[in-house]
Amino acid sequence: MGLFSFPKDNQDLIKQTSGDKRLVPRWKISVPAKIKLEGFNSYLDCEVRDLNLKGFSLVIAKKILKKRTGAKLCFNKKFSFNIETLVLWSKAADNKYVYGMKFTRILDADRERILQMMNEDFPANVWKNL
Repeated sequence: MGLFSFPKDNQDLIKQTSGDKRLVPRWKISVPAKIKLEGFNSYLDCEVRDLNLKGFSLVIAKKILKKRTGAKLCFNKKFSFNIETLVLWSKAADNKYVYGMKFTRILDADRERILQMMNEDFPANVWKNL
């Protein structure tokens, strides 16, 4: 890195040092969940592979047709969240679809409950990436 080639902002610094574009690292989890997408009548089985307070990675058998959608995401009877999301990326793998989801609407109380869920169900992962 030359004298005048400093990163322009934190985003550039993260790209150069970690290869990850996220400002907030995601917790690596692989947990079964259920999601009820806007326009669907029932819950669909899914897997959440990673999660943070800004979004998550979702693996599901159905194709999500809307880029922006409302949903109810349930990890178990204790932790469920009413959210709105934006699909940032998608790919097909093993006859399923994998989506990078960003929260466009989530209550602050639900963010706190995500932290509570992580502390209770995945305590080893909570401080690993920070």
